[in-house]
Amino acid sequence: MRMSTTAIRTICVAAVVAAAVVSVAASGPAPDRERALQPQAIERVGGPAAANVASQRTKGPQPATACQQIAFNIGLHQGATQVVVVLTNSATATTGTVQLAERGEQGWVCGAAMSARVGRNGVRPLLQRRSGDGTTPAGVFPLATMTAWDGQRFSFFGNSADPGVNAGAYRRVRTGDCFGATPNHPDYGHLVQRSAANCANGSDEYLPNITGAYQHAALIGANMEPNVSGDAPGEIPYASAIFLHRFSYDGNNNTKPTAGCVSLSITNLTTVLRAMRPGVLFAIGETNWLLANT
Repeated sequence: MRMSTTAIRTICVAAVVAAAVVSVAASGPAPDRERALQPQAIERVGGPAAANVASQRTKGPQPATACQQIAFNIGLHQGATQVVVVLTNSATATTGTVQLAERGEQGWVCGAAMSARVGRNGVRPLLQRRSGDGTTPAGVFPLATMTAWDGQRFSFFGNSADPGVNAGAYRRVRTGDCFGATPNHPDYGHLVQRSAANCANGSDEYLPNITGAYQHAALIGANMEPNVSGDAPGEIPYASAIFLHRFSYDGNNNTKPTAGCVSLSITNLTTVLRAMRPGVLFAIGETNWLLANT
């Protein structure tokens, strides 16, 4: 189990932010892990006032769209200059949009909205979800970096060659790459070496076999290394294997919702991956929830 004082940055609803992430009980994380998870919450602009934060800016255009306002709020607290904004119309929607928000001298500019798919059961704040519940974690997360079984550190991966990413290292999927997703197992949330047959247990994913959706992918830092809750007995398995990846399709060539990731067309995915810079953040959730909680 990897432990670190470095916190995964997330946001959650006011009640969750105000309280401890989880009580220190047999069913929850150990006290040291709870301390590591709690600072993840981003300081939020209080309640309805969030929509009025733009008035604090005296130069340049004011945020005019939800994407701009959300990016502005995050930049105000985190100093971010780039945010991948993933919005849905409701907490149960399985479709949404992705926009790349960039901060320039004249304020935040959001690119065109790209059609996206999210979890088959919608979106849910990270600390309220559990692995396997079919929701995409909602919150603000970094681009994650993890260490593979062979020692390579990476933030992007895929069964196809590096499309030209600039925000972190790219790992070309290789034989033996198994992403652990079985709760309360040491491999949960880590890329380990196993055979295809031995990676078929529970929710674990043998990456070489997922050649379509995982043509290219980025690691969304929702409960990822170094602070993975759920890779030891008694810890809460909030999420594992949360990626930005390519659409999956059904037999009629219609896009499918994900098991908890965010997906795009290969053209839009490649565009976003190439445009991402070090320090990029992901803001994911129902539009009104994100406006109220960033």
